[in-house]
Amino acid sequence: MKVIIAEKPSLGRTIATAISKSQNINALNNKGYITVGDYIVTYAYGHLLTLQDMDIYFGKKIKWGENLPFYPNPFKFQLKKDKGVKEQFNVICALINDNKTDEIICAGDADREGEVIVRLILRFGLKDRSKHITRLWLPDQTDKTIVTQLNQRKADSEYNNLYNEGVARMYVDWLIGINLTRDVSSKANSLLNIGRVICPIVIEIYNRQVAIEHFIPEKYYAVESNVNGLKLSLKDKFGLNENDKINLICNDLNSNKGIVTDIQTRDVEKQSPKLFSLSKLQGFCGKKFKLKPAETLAIVQSLYEKGYVTYPRTNTEYLSENEKQTVLHLLEVHDKNNVLLFKDSKRIFDDSKIESHSALMPTDKIANYDSFSSNEKKVYQAIFVRFNSVFWKEPCIVTETEATIHVGRQFPNDLKIKGQAVKSKGWMRVYGEDSVDKVIPLLSINQSLDVDFKPAEKKTQPPKPYTVESLGNWMVHPFKKVTDTEDDEYKALLSGCEIGTEATRSGIIDRAIQTGYISLNDNVYSIEDKGRYMVEFLNKTNLDLSPQRTVELQKDLKKVYNSAITVDECIQNAITFLNQYFENASNNEMPKSQFKNEPESLGCCPWCNKPVYAFKSAKGLFFTHSKEDREKCSFALYEKQKIFGAEYHFTNKKVEALLAHKLPKIDLVNKSGVPYTAGLDVLPEPHEFNGRKYPAFKTHLLNKTHLIKQDIDIINVK
Repeated sequence: MKVIIAEKPSLGRTIATAISKSQNINALNNKGYITVGDYIVTYAYGHLLTLQDMDIYFGKKIKWGENLPFYPNPFKFQLKKDKGVKEQFNVICALINDNKTDEIICAGDADREGEVIVRLILRFGLKDRSKHITRLWLPDQTDKTIVTQLNQRKADSEYNNLYNEGVARMYVDWLIGINLTRDVSSKANSLLNIGRVICPIVIEIYNRQVAIEHFIPEKYYAVESNVNGLKLSLKDKFGLNENDKINLICNDLNSNKGIVTDIQTRDVEKQSPKLFSLSKLQGFCGKKFKLKPAETLAIVQSLYEKGYVTYPRTNTEYLSENEKQTVLHLLEVHDKNNVLLFKDSKRIFDDSKIESHSALMPTDKIANYDSFSSNEKKVYQAIFVRFNSVFWKEPCIVTETEATIHVGRQFPNDLKIKGQAVKSKGWMRVYGEDSVDKVIPLLSINQSLDVDFKPAEKKTQPPKPYTVESLGNWMVHPFKKVTDTEDDEYKALLSGCEIGTEATRSGIIDRAIQTGYISLNDNVYSIEDKGRYMVEFLNKTNLDLSPQRTVELQKDLKKVYNSAITVDECIQNAITFLNQYFENASNNEMPKSQFKNEPESLGCCPWCNKPVYAFKSAKGLFFTHSKEDREKCSFALYEKQKIFGAEYHFTNKKVEALLAHKLPKIDLVNKSGVPYTAGLDVLPEPHEFNGRKYPAFKTHLLNKTHLIKQDIDIINVK
């Protein structure tokens, strides 16, 4: 008997279905597992085991700020305090310890977290360590890939480095998060979430906004000519006190006509954008669809689980060399109009720029758009169209023209003007957008041109605020230099020179929003008052959680993955950093926070993206913003509300699931009086009635095909 442990129930069902189809046998559903032939497919609910809190080590409640620093040795784990988790853990343990079980197949997601989730279950639940343990690695979740990879599974020990990196990350983040959050919060007299990744992100947004706020525009003069549509300008900038020099230059430039000394025309093939990494996809969807990074990740994860796209948490825009046959197959499946062409190019296939996972691609599963939500359609089409553009048969040819115009005697300048015209649209056709040509006047060699150079007053521009796209680019390449080539960028990325990872960034940014450190409105990030206070407080306490420090810690994790250092050495480096902080931390009286210790945020408001909390009233729980944010946004839910005529009881967990669009279940009755279960979702736009705004909801009828019906309901809050 072979026991497969999937990371979550949905993956377990997908694996069982694939095996059932391939072997033409029926799958038998049991409580906590599925039997299909010689296989038993069971599943976790994500992380079943978590690191114990500091209080548990002491057996009592420890006042924050005391007994610090604290370094567990060894680290201890515990099952999540959830009845369902305990029951499922016992089911898994019974299966893997059964005498009939001769092989255990780990089927966590194809990343370090997936490896850690299943390994920890085996670490604390498996009694006989001699049992054969293998790994099912799924680059996508189509039936074909599942069966193929199941037949080609490797020993799980081949993924030891991935597991080691994962547990090292857990230990390091626990050490930094517990010690620093407790110490800083006690000094501030308010809960301040301090972490290895969240802090440098907030610091960077803070620094950018401070730079914008403190920016003082500086005026300067440029020297320009615009006659008959011909625009010419000198590269030099002149100060406001250089009028005499400017006049002298302008007089000289205008003393004679300009002469066309050279014209170069060439046809250039314009390359398509590369395939998407997760960060690039999030930036694209943020800019075009105003989706938050966490929303894009949730959508592409859903598409992955449905078998439509490859593994989403990838940090590369390239495919591996051994995927050429896969691409040929995809082109055969999707190229119904004979417009695509296989290209064996280093711009597409390059093993040196891949760590674990290749760029995002569609799979060979034909999209059923009727089953997609509106946002799923947008994200899938973004991935699908990008794939098509990369392999578009017709080349994109642009005619580029560069003319050189000589002006001046005493101050001679050879000024260049450039134009371009699309000769062959090629891959641009995929995006359905009209090309914009840059037209320049028709010129000839030795042609004389009228010029009229004048001073034009200009002013310097402030830095731009961070958007989803620009912050994503910064986190991937925080220390990018102008001179860096793409090879330099990937070398830095693969060595760990990044803020967070593709798997963690979205959640951490969402956490920063929920904590009240930053906000995201219309694709633009802003620092909030609590974020300002946190950053300035860290500066006063001499706590260095700058991007540079975070990258050093991130590099240590990558060294664990590459076997350059051990997990223990990685932990010791984190301890050294913490010891330095506690030895040098300022003991001066710190300004106390004006922020109340609000409860943990349940998620972000669908209207304004501000955190939503649970509050108690005489009528029971209600879910809304903090007092300050409540004045700007009226979003609110109440513990007991009627939805589609049924009384629904909101809990913290249900609201958290609702705001994350995870479809908490609701029991309803159809028009024929037949009961059914649906998934509840909240719409991003409110319903307005009599000048007031109310939450609007939709339901998704849940069955094996998942989403087959949508209804709309309006909740009126009184």
